Amino acid sequence: MTQTLSAGKYRALTMLADRRGVFKMVAVDQRPPIFAALARHGDRSPSEVAYAEVRAVKRLLSEVLAPEASALLTDPVWGHPHALDVIPGDVGLLSTLEGYDFEVVSGERRSKAIPGWSVKKIKRSGAQGVKVLAWHRPDLSAATQRHQDAFIESVGAECRARDLPFVLELLVYPFAGETPDSLAYAQAKPGRVLGSLRHYADERFGVDLLKLEFPADLKHTREFASGAWDARAREAAYTLAEVEGFLTELHAITNVPWVLLSAGVGPREFALALELAFAAGASGFLAGRAVWLDALDAYPDLEAVERRLRERSLPHLRQISGLADAALPWTRHPRYGGEVRLEGSGEGWLERYGGQESES
Repeated sequence: MTQTLSAGKYRALTMLADRRGVFKMVAVDQRPPIFAALARHGDRSPSEVAYAEVRAVKRLLSEVLAPEASALLTDPVWGHPHALDVIPGDVGLLSTLEGYDFEVVSGERRSKAIPGWSVKKIKRSGAQGVKVLAWHRPDLSAATQRHQDAFIESVGAECRARDLPFVLELLVYPFAGETPDSLAYAQAKPGRVLGSLRHYADERFGVDLLKLEFPADLKHTREFASGAWDARAREAAYTLAEVEGFLTELHAITNVPWVLLSAGVGPREFALALELAFAAGASGFLAGRAVWLDALDAYPDLEAVERRLRERSLPHLRQISGLADAALPWTRHPRYGGEVRLEGSGEGWLERYGGQESES
């Protein structure tokens, strides 16, 4: 499966990773989770949270956490334009393209871009990559599947034209009547995660890095179902050995390097998930709420939020960054056969690079 990589994408991916080629990235592009966290203070609805509040919190998260990360993922509304001056020059920058207000049709989620934001603008903004969250599950209707595929394929084509890495995040979600914390949902999760991955591993989507959720629920493993993470007992859906098997299968399916997302689980659970993912072949992490969410409990006292970030979030980020030293460098993913070869390299590269595409 050895593939070449264009010059722009190669350079950008090296900037998003550390010197070993491991991604130790922090996400602060979350929107509804931050709206909800701030709204809890003052007994408000998320819609009542002011723009300036979100902007200030995202700037603080960026200022404290970015220096300890290989890259920062942010959004163009509350994050990017207000935090560029606090993101160190040696830290990569990812920009989210999808809007948080996805369309819902017959209970199915359809991704769409932030109005007015595009791959072209992300390139001009100075970011080193484009991230898209695609809500998906293998049992979608044909109409929603076509919508999601067309959106993702178009982003992949634009990223190819602009020579920017395309980071695709895949998340399964419950349909009406399903309970995410139930035994039935936990039992179905591995098949859904792996099924979605098989679909989007197709080269036509143009993905360069996958941001994947853990293909099981550790709270429903036999070894931890007694309540190890939150003191709440659950029924077991699988053993830890079976979970390791799901991860082995996940890595075998990936056609590009992949990182693990945190999905808001607690720090201890996420640390174990990372250890298992790295053993299976993950090339790092792109984590958000598991790193910083509990610091927002001190809001609206921003000084207290900052103290919590420095006293709790930074040590956790350093811990998982240490765990990531065991991750597979992205250049050693089977896609590249252990060595990335530059697309069109050799004499005449200048003429071949970019083909006949416009320079605009």
